[in-house]
Amino acid sequence: MGGATAGYSLARSGLSVLFLEKGRFLHHQSSNCPDLPAGAYVRGAPPEDLIGTGRSRMQAGWWPDPVLMKDGSSVREIHLPIGCGTGGSTAFFASGLERFSPIDFAPRQNFTGVDNSSLPEKWPIAYNDMAPYYAKAENLFSVSGTHDPLFPDVEISLNPPVNRDEESKRTADWLASLGLHPYYIHVGFRPDPMCDGCPGGHCFKACKSDSAWTCLIPALRDHSATLVDCCEVLRLDCHGRSVTSVICTHNGDEHQVRGRIIVLAAGALSTPAILLRSKSAEYPTGLANSSGQVGRNLMFHGGDFALVRSPDAVAPKGLQKTLALNDFYCANGHKLGTFQTLGVRLEVGRIMQYLRDTADIGTNWWSWILRSRPAWWRKLTSPFVRVSAWLAYYALGFRHATVWVSIVEDLPYPRNRVSLDHCDEYKLIIEYTLSEELKGRIREMRQSLKHVFGGRVQFDPSMANSINLPHASGTCRFGTDPAHSVLDLHNKAHDVENLYVLDASFFPSSGGTNPSLTIAANALRVADWIARALRSSAFGPEYQVPNREDHARPIQGAEQ
Repeated sequence: MGGATAGYSLARSGLSVLFLEKGRFLHHQSSNCPDLPAGAYVRGAPPEDLIGTGRSRMQAGWWPDPVLMKDGSSVREIHLPIGCGTGGSTAFFASGLERFSPIDFAPRQNFTGVDNSSLPEKWPIAYNDMAPYYAKAENLFSVSGTHDPLFPDVEISLNPPVNRDEESKRTADWLASLGLHPYYIHVGFRPDPMCDGCPGGHCFKACKSDSAWTCLIPALRDHSATLVDCCEVLRLDCHGRSVTSVICTHNGDEHQVRGRIIVLAAGALSTPAILLRSKSAEYPTGLANSSGQVGRNLMFHGGDFALVRSPDAVAPKGLQKTLALNDFYCANGHKLGTFQTLGVRLEVGRIMQYLRDTADIGTNWWSWILRSRPAWWRKLTSPFVRVSAWLAYYALGFRHATVWVSIVEDLPYPRNRVSLDHCDEYKLIIEYTLSEELKGRIREMRQSLKHVFGGRVQFDPSMANSINLPHASGTCRFGTDPAHSVLDLHNKAHDVENLYVLDASFFPSSGGTNPSLTIAANALRVADWIARALRSSAFGPEYQVPNREDHARPIQGAEQ
């Protein structure tokens, strides 16, 4: 979300932009993908050593490499449910594009009783600084929905909801009768009569506003931008206070790529890993890490999956990412988060996949049985999974329920971090312990929902005290004090003059809702600043835009 949005904004301003993508150009497979100018796309092949599950995951657009998840003395290897390819995780998201609340920009006041968190008093920018870029991002990503009645002072202009079916309207009326304040969730969709929201999957129809359809492809088609796929960034070389080259691999060869400005947007898990690998005599603990904060303050979101049955026992037939409510965002003096429809239809096949996915990151005995293994193991356990899915679907009445999800704000702690394996620096370690205060707020959210819905809400017991891995943030936080932050208020590294980080790594707090729109809005804000600085020659001699064919020539096999 951050890299594509910033790259599009910079390309549109007349600058030459080169995208280096670890995964594949997924969207190129679609008949909706336009013909691109010569030199706009340099195709690569997945690494030869990527075989089996990793190769199949990369072909499908998922992150291929397993990581180590460490909680105290417990260590297990898991596959992350995040994207790897054009669009990143937005290629699979349910298009929730919500603004952070104004209170999210002064987070410490919302958690006055928490003393051991590194939560700052406030962000280095205010909500009003971000508001115009929220509006630009909403327009760019074709965000539709209705105004949240609990935030009447927030000026916002949205497209009319594309998902207003009769069942959703009845559900909204029922929620209002309970004293709640539902609204049509803010989602990125372009109207299409055949669109089903692409729930939980990659969209080839271009109706879902992921970052590739919205930003990357227009940058390649209409502006001086080039994409190299299957190109993994290994590290950054730095001399003094400038990144001099990006070291990457493409088709089995190592290359150096140079640029006036380097924007790192590999996600809040991989971005700090790249910086930590970029060690030198000048930066012995990793690039941009004089504060020791690179990789630290890792946040996810807590929450639950919940089944909600309205009185007429009819689940919506149309798009499932329909409704949201923020009655528990900040209630009774406690900051919790949002509650919104998940964006998937509940059917046996999806329950089977959910059981598998849950098993991959679970620690229960049944998780070991269902965990991803060779094909023969999956075939052997498929009957057990299918029977379990059918029993759940009918015995629990799933066919009459709508799936909702709660998003509960996580707080930063220095102990929660991304680090590198001492034996293999290309293997990530996620060190994360769920805090007791977050467990308490997850329970409070659950009890609040039970109090309102009574027997009409049912929670997934396997999700108790779970974390939302795709919502990782905070590992290169921005701030005004270089001793306690990695980036300044323009998302430039304190230690390096030409390095910017534009993914969720910059968050100093996680907020209580979807992070994607805030990432996009901030990317537009910083891209504007970079473009102005380049035009004013703040980065040296006036920038000359090279020919597109010359831009990626080194990586196509020339001398570098």
